[in-house]
Amino acid sequence: MFQEKALSILKSGKNVFLTGSAGTGKTYTLNTYIQWLKEHKVPVAITASTGIAATHMNGTTIHSWSGIGVKESLSHSDLKSMQGKQYLTKNITKTHVLIIDEISMLHKNQLDMINQSLKYLRNSAQPFGGMQVVFAGDFFQLPPVSKELVPSREKFAFMSKAWVDASPIVCYLTEQYRQTKNELNTILNQIRANEIDEPAVQLLQETRFNQHTIEPTKLYAHNADVDAMNEKELAELSEEPWEFFAIKKGNQKMMESFVKSLIVQDKLVLKKGAKVMFLKNNHERAIMNGTLGVIVDFKKDAEENGPFPLVQLMDKRKVLATPDVWSINNEKGTPLVSFEQVPLRLAWAITVHKSQGMTLEAAEIDLGKAFEPGQGYVALSRLKDLDGLKLLGINRMAIEVDSLALKADQRFQELSQEVDLLPETDFEKDWESHILASGGTTNPSEIKKNKAKIRAKEKKINTYQQTIELIKAGKSLQEISSERGMALTTIQGHILKISDDFPDVDIQAYKPDDVLMDRIIQIYQEADNGKEDNYSPDGRIKSSIIFNALDGKIDYGTIKLAYAYIDA
Repeated sequence: MFQEKALSILKSGKNVFLTGSAGTGKTYTLNTYIQWLKEHKVPVAITASTGIAATHMNGTTIHSWSGIGVKESLSHSDLKSMQGKQYLTKNITKTHVLIIDEISMLHKNQLDMINQSLKYLRNSAQPFGGMQVVFAGDFFQLPPVSKELVPSREKFAFMSKAWVDASPIVCYLTEQYRQTKNELNTILNQIRANEIDEPAVQLLQETRFNQHTIEPTKLYAHNADVDAMNEKELAELSEEPWEFFAIKKGNQKMMESFVKSLIVQDKLVLKKGAKVMFLKNNHERAIMNGTLGVIVDFKKDAEENGPFPLVQLMDKRKVLATPDVWSINNEKGTPLVSFEQVPLRLAWAITVHKSQGMTLEAAEIDLGKAFEPGQGYVALSRLKDLDGLKLLGINRMAIEVDSLALKADQRFQELSQEVDLLPETDFEKDWESHILASGGTTNPSEIKKNKAKIRAKEKKINTYQQTIELIKAGKSLQEISSERGMALTTIQGHILKISDDFPDVDIQAYKPDDVLMDRIIQIYQEADNGKEDNYSPDGRIKSSIIFNALDGKIDYGTIKLAYAYIDA
């Protein structure tokens, strides 16, 4: 099936399973549908089965969004407790389309729990509370992580009752975008068909002699190999090491087993320049479990605690990684054991599990210790061609696929082909009713306005880049304002945005004088007391508080400008 046909089916409001081999554009198709929904003001929840996958979609984890967390089952008291969380019920009841990416890594029990949760919180007996659900992924990729060895039929999401109830239309994408008609694409198709031959294995083994102009990302099957590589890279940094020790409270026996289940470390050693990964979701700061960055400094927080690592993310934002808490609670929500630590781990090397969903220019991969079907396929499909691969080792397990996934995939292809025979008009006729039933708009002028708003957001980056060029040319604020034809307050706002999103740009020349800065910082810190009314949507103290405290003698533009140097 081509992407256009899949989009037509998605727009009809039908439940859909969007699948296909790696590189066929599943994420692109989802993003195109999401864009269409936003243009028509249809509320959509963008989620994924893992934190790292959620970052690729600018979404959140399905566990967090649905409220199931790490629970293994939902009791009536659990559901009542979830119902009492206003932010949770508000998000779920207003959503009309739910997208779950990387569905292969979601356990069938978890999908059943999500279905149970949505039915309860939306007070509806319909599957998933009556919202459209879109499952996206490929069951040849990694299966759900399981503490115990269980057969595939006991873990794959398509074996759940919720999947059967949802009865999704299968849209199996077939056009290859990541790998063109090259040797790697041929090998990946052989792995999917469980028919890989010796010449293909030989081609893979020959890549160990490949040389790359950029340092390749290192992928390993086991955490132990990842840890060894990360420790080696850390030791080579000449910066001073900083040690962070966990604070543990509660029953000692329970704590021992609890700590073993955590990915966070009891003793964490970090240095400036270290590559790191966040291990806990923080929706207020748009950070997910799996968000990557580099430590650029160690600083104290607003309450003078710390210092803690200051991490520059891949989107150029700088975030202070303050300690977070992992806990096991009783039915009243009281912690039985708690583990407090800086939510980071080293990330020069990552496991194959963590790489799922990425596209890599070059990768150094060791599959000699692959221990489950799908690991080799996931690792190899991260690349565009064999030139980008440096394969250090491979075993038989690495090129095998799960037998149930193979049978299911064959059936998925058949179901998709049946749907593909239907004319697009069969689905196009339902587009408008889907939008209206979801509380969206079909008004052309409204859609035009929405498109303009979306485009305006996209253009903001370009307008900031123009200001950055003038900053680099040494222009004053007044000169930038004149050359851009914009108000001075607008340019002052640009400086604040640039400090957030482009931290490498030197803006020191525009800093207000020290006396004014000291006074603004004092007022800011006094107002930073946790009271909800004191904060703007971006998490900063409302500028009106500073304005009023200074008796209106300092304009809002200057206050915006000063914000660029607070905690900088």
